[in-house]
Amino acid sequence: MNDVPISIINLWHVLLVPLQGDISDHHAEVLTERVLHRIGVQGPRGLVIDLSGVSMIDSHLCAVVANLATAARLMGTESYISGISPEIALTLETMGVSFARISTTRNLEDALTQFDIAPAASRRPKDHEDRHGDENR
Repeated sequence: MNDVPISIINLWHVLLVPLQGDISDHHAEVLTERVLHRIGVQGPRGLVIDLSGVSMIDSHLCAVVANLATAARLMGTESYISGISPEIALTLETMGVSFARISTTRNLEDALTQFDIAPAASRRPKDHEDRHGDENR
């Protein structure tokens, strides 16, 4: 099973799973097993499944992604699915896949900001105004 190339990236307190290309049913099952195992062992605060590298999605992969996000949430890990293309969104809608209980974001950057992970240039200390006296002007 270690021959299946699946990326699960530790990013501080978040697991990032960037999916790319065509994902076979076997790869999807291995992905689910590996991600849930890592959640059980590491207890991350969040999980981000990024679909921006996936051009087509079938009913099996739809179910796998939805079930993985739901299972992670049940294990106490907040989950986001990012990078859903217009084509995939239409496919999900056509298949009747409900993401009502699953959080989605437009892109990976938006998903990471949900966990306070952002480029240094876009983060400002909360007391920024106080240190520069802007608040008192």
